[in-house]
Amino acid sequence: MERRASLTVEASLILPVFLYAMLFLVYIGKLVICQDEVQWALTRIAREASAEYGAAHNNKLKSTLYYQTKFMAYMKGSGLTVSFADSQLLQHNDEIDLVVTYRMKLPFSIFVIPAVSMRQRVHTRAFTGVERREEKKKDDRIVYITETGRVYHVTAECTYLKLSISQIQYGDLGEKRNESGGKYKPCERCGGNKGREDKMPVWITSYGDRYHTSLSCSGLKRHIREIPLSEAGGRSPCGKCANEK
Repeated sequence: MERRASLTVEASLILPVFLYAMLFLVYIGKLVICQDEVQWALTRIAREASAEYGAAHNNKLKSTLYYQTKFMAYMKGSGLTVSFADSQLLQHNDEIDLVVTYRMKLPFSIFVIPAVSMRQRVHTRAFTGVERREEKKKDDRIVYITETGRVYHVTAECTYLKLSISQIQYGDLGEKRNESGGKYKPCERCGGNKGREDKMPVWITSYGDRYHTSLSCSGLKRHIREIPLSEAGGRSPCGKCANEK
């Protein structure tokens, strides 16, 4: 009888502790779920406010009432009494710093503490538009260049590309002028005027500034290439055909 009475006393002492422990674990689980729901609601509100500010720059987004109303709509039925008083709304660098405080009641009083104070936070920046860095579009207009030329031509019909070769006597060079009014100088490729006789033949072009002692001189030939303008490098536009365009 004494043994049974002893077990009954021990059970009566342990059972309340066990029940309190189980109840406390259930409460902890409920607390974690509540925190997760609050964080979800805060995050959603912050994102919506950020997008709305980018679209309309509405001043109501600077009021805690806007966030509290939305929060209670998302947390309907939670029974929480919340405060956004510590929030910083669009005060520095268009930032939304949402801070919510609330209290959760304990299932039983611990050391005369009826509830636990909670504080959660979401920080984001308001959407203020998209800054696009548009890549500089490549100019793919077709231009024409020669192997040794320092300019590009906007048309293959440019007279600088189509050489008009004339044969004259060396002695007549002093009176000749090209289409730009310039005198003719000796070509660097086929030689200068040393030892030339007045009646020796030389070749000139209408728009060139060199005379040639050989018709086969590479300076009298044009190897024309067709390229996009974006590949013209440091070449400048032709003063004739570019201005005509």
